[in-house]
Amino acid sequence: MTSSKQFTGVSRTLLIPLRARAEEHTRADALFRDPQAQDWFRSLPWGADLENWYDWRYQICISVRTKLLDDITAQHIATHPNSLVVELGAGLSSRYYRVGKGKTQWIELDVPEVIDTRLTLDTQTSEHRFLATSVLDWAWMDEIPAIPPEGILFIAEGLLYYFEESEVKQLVQRLRERFAGATLALDVGGIVFKQFNANKAAHFGAPMKWFVEDERDVAALGLSVVKVFPLLNCYPERWGLVTWINWWLIFWRSLLRNFCLILETRLNPVN
Repeated sequence: MTSSKQFTGVSRTLLIPLRARAEEHTRADALFRDPQAQDWFRSLPWGADLENWYDWRYQICISVRTKLLDDITAQHIATHPNSLVVELGAGLSSRYYRVGKGKTQWIELDVPEVIDTRLTLDTQTSEHRFLATSVLDWAWMDEIPAIPPEGILFIAEGLLYYFEESEVKQLVQRLRERFAGATLALDVGGIVFKQFNANKAAHFGAPMKWFVEDERDVAALGLSVVKVFPLLNCYPERWGLVTWINWWLIFWRSLLRNFCLILETRLNPVN
């Protein structure tokens, strides 16, 4: 069994989406198949304290988020023959194997302790590279191949919640300076998301810091919002309570619409 004792704070949260994807893989009605997640999850210890955060609701939310970002990625690859996908704070994402293998260049970027674990589970190739660095260490941008920015898709999945607002602004600003015209796919949480997750995350040693009212807060960073997918509006049948969910969404439409948004955005040039 691969050790994950080196995981602390935000890095340790990667085990939660990994478990969610592994469980999704076994479902008869799975939104996607992910044998890598199943194999990798079996190789890593699951701490009892994680049970205080993870439950069936997280499994559904993470699986729907994964599927939506998979679809954005697949569409990007299909429409850009010379494409590159860069997963920021990749954790143990296995999206490359679901939608990208043999189709595009791919970079997984995360802090060294996460990449060290990935190297025990995964194999780096010329097509599928790993970068061991913080997203906020701007030197990683020099490692991005020189292709037209329109062909680049950056993915920030389950990442930006853990940044200060000032850090999010700096990251987007740097991306706009270097890669204007590229696509950034991300997920953001609203007020209800904060109420649902913030205390659990803080107790876990991974405080969440950045939340939004809606996609207008994202556009204000200098991004053009191309598509918006409210998480709780997508695949409602997976909750098993479709009638209740529809009523609830009508009653609390704005709050629950903005619980978690999956966004496809474009990096605007810096004026």
